[in-house]
Amino acid sequence: MSNKNVWNYAGLHLAILSWGAAGVTSKLMTTDPAGIVVYRSIIAAIVLGLFCSLTRKGKGVSKRDQAYMIATGAMIGLHWWGFFAAIKVSTVSIALVCISSAPIFVALLQPIVEKTALKPSQILLGIISVAGIGIMFNFEYEHRLGIAIGLAAGAIDAVYSIMTSRTRETISNVYVTQMHMIGAFAVVMLISTAVDPSMNWLALETRTDYIGILFLGLVCSAIAMSLYVISIKQLSAFTATLSLNLEAVYGMIIALAVFGASEHMSPGFYIGAIMLVGSVVADAMLSSLNARKQVIEEMA
Repeated sequence: MSNKNVWNYAGLHLAILSWGAAGVTSKLMTTDPAGIVVYRSIIAAIVLGLFCSLTRKGKGVSKRDQAYMIATGAMIGLHWWGFFAAIKVSTVSIALVCISSAPIFVALLQPIVEKTALKPSQILLGIISVAGIGIMFNFEYEHRLGIAIGLAAGAIDAVYSIMTSRTRETISNVYVTQMHMIGAFAVVMLISTAVDPSMNWLALETRTDYIGILFLGLVCSAIAMSLYVISIKQLSAFTATLSLNLEAVYGMIIALAVFGASEHMSPGFYIGAIMLVGSVVADAMLSSLNARKQVIEEMA
């Protein structure tokens, strides 16, 4: 492996590790989930905006493309909101496993968007995923609200992924991320303000809240997103997709180290989690094999 690839792998896993740590960080904070998203997204938007201004990224992008990217960002804002809310009402482990369902939702939704038939393998993996979710619900019934919110966050993440894939490729990835952060900030700010005009959900009460906000905004968003984009441009899509599943693994290990017994789940939960995450990994592997097969057939 070349030194360049070593750095790309390191950057990819540092980004994923920071996302795994994001859940633990939010659990330690007293700030409302909506407030966490608002602070995280606006800090990232400002940092990325400064970078885009200095490098003149995003110059000449149409208003229509900007509006589409902001709308796409609204999806990641709702996803984060759901993720942090699931953690607050259950555990980090449950929230991480549930949002790992996103690729399965992508596999089920994309054929509808692109008007293509579902593959038999996707139907089978979808059934296994649903069975895994059912097992988790059965064994962790007291955390059913957290599981439901986490799965909703995973479904929203799938919509975000599909919308992002349809963004014009000529637009700078850094500028795209900046627009996404603006969209995330706007949607959560508007909804939360309408629900609670007092804006108490923005309160930062402890030192951990302030440190957490900076960590989530700078490290987990601005820096991690940049590292991820740089890395996946040099590595295969399969490597990136498969590696993303480690977010749940990294996060669960960190959560167990920080919170101890409160993060211990029943054996049934882990069986369901393995079925769900295993389906995601299997789908990534099958997609990679099908892509390689198609390339070979085109070359023949």
